[in-house]
Amino acid sequence: MKLLSTASSAIYYAFIAALIASVSVYAWHNAAELLPSLAQRTAAALPATAIIGAGIGSLALMVLLEALYPLRSLSLGRWVYADRPRGRMGGIDKLSIAQLAGVSLLGLALCTSLHLPFYAAITLPLLRLALGWRSFELASLLRAGRTRAIGSSSFGLLDSEVSADAIASQSARLRPRSHATASLSLLFARRLYRRWYIPLGAVAVMGLTLALAPQLGSLALIGFAAAWTIVGAATGRAASFGRIIDGAWPDWGLPLAASAGAAVLGTTFIAVVWKLSLFTLAACCVGLTYAAFKRSRPARVTTMNIIDTGGFGASFSPEVFGYFIRGGYGIAAIAVALFL
Repeated sequence: MKLLSTASSAIYYAFIAALIASVSVYAWHNAAELLPSLAQRTAAALPATAIIGAGIGSLALMVLLEALYPLRSLSLGRWVYADRPRGRMGGIDKLSIAQLAGVSLLGLALCTSLHLPFYAAITLPLLRLALGWRSFELASLLRAGRTRAIGSSSFGLLDSEVSADAIASQSARLRPRSHATASLSLLFARRLYRRWYIPLGAVAVMGLTLALAPQLGSLALIGFAAAWTIVGAATGRAASFGRIIDGAWPDWGLPLAASAGAAVLGTTFIAVVWKLSLFTLAACCVGLTYAAFKRSRPARVTTMNIIDTGGFGASFSPEVFGYFIRGGYGIAAIAVALFL
């Protein structure tokens, strides 16, 4: 019975994986036909810039992954209860393999989009290994395990403020000397400097969008908007001082201005890559501002109800689903504006 149960579970997951893969492949090959005129304008505006963007964006993504989710790590619980009694010290787990598989698929996607030979796709996993295959001491592996646990805390804690503060305190780049100041704008600039992963993430999003735009067309714009809201939300959260200073400006005024500034930067990028009308660009700016500001506000899941899908073998929580898609109306507004 145990063998039969294991086999049925494997067949189920294989079916789900095949279904997702078939839909993804179909969308990949037919994305440019969604808005053909937009895809043509995109291809005309991206000569050799796409290859440069692929290189810079891929490098930024690899550095960001190593900073938040180290390739080789060892959790304290795994070391105490599993590896140490067996006399071993492993640093590779399922997440490490998933990272290598993910960057390999990304490399294949970039080669297809840029019409490069497929053997060039091996560059990304080799780069990921070069950056991550570097720690063989127990202390460094345990430190990497703590880094990975904090980096993935948003998926377990479901509290945006606690997760953001934990990542910021762990990855902060502190200056040896910082003079006291009462200027909120200067404090925001210092926070943005210390949270170096925010501009690095922006570079990764822009570079990979340039590389994938020739293949995905309008879907690349939607993907860029969705990813850019994370950058805008992190920027807005860095500008929030409502927990230490009373008043409307430090609580939501400055975060709104920071989110709007990030949205303007993202809209400028869209205007350069895609030749859109002023109305569509205005809709993009408003949608990015709304989505980024909405995601930057404190959110947490306090109640959880489970809804069954009715025979499809899966269930989900509306509260958790709403937590992860907050600000989705802004992305939907951008998608609608593309068809007007």
